[in-house]
Amino acid sequence: MLITDIEITQYTYCQSSARHSANVCMTLKNQVVTLFCQLRLSEQESSGEKARAFISDAMRQMRRMPEYRSGKATLNLADNLRLLGDPMPLHA
Repeated sequence: MLITDIEITQYTYCQSSARHSANVCMTLKNQVVTLFCQLRLSEQESSGEKARAFISDAMRQMRRMPEYRSGKATLNLADNLRLLGDPMPLHA
């Protein structure tokens, strides 16, 4: 399945647990999947690094879903999403 869009929303950072959390919404051809992600990163990480880490965790979660784990379907990022050098905004 081709992921055509990714949006990161409801970003928060908890100082007491040193965790970043956000919802990562992935748009596929016939569905939209929203995944809750939590990361342990330095508070000073750039927004681009945080976005890449959130996307990586969301992809990890997607790959664990039965249709992808079994090999019946594969996950691919659209060409415009592979160029994640520009920081993606994190929406609170």
